[in-house]
Amino acid sequence: MSAVAPIRANNFADLRLKLDAATDEQLTATRDYWAERTGVIASECLLFVQAEITYRQATAALVAAMAPPTRWEAQR
Repeated sequence: MSAVAPIRANNFADLRLKLDAATDEQLTATRDYWAERTGVIASECLLFVQAEITYRQATAALVAAMAPPTRWEAQR
């Protein structure tokens, strides 16, 4: 079990709101929590968490690709 507690929510809308404001550690803990569960609700929650992780990774890659070149790269 992770040292960070997973996100708890009352419904799917609440979960999506909390995922948006969660830290990376909370997302990981929440993903691990729902991966251990079975059933339709657990699979839906796991999909929400995985979608948020994918969104964050894609955003980070886009920001990195848009970064201006450093002075060293510009001189090459």
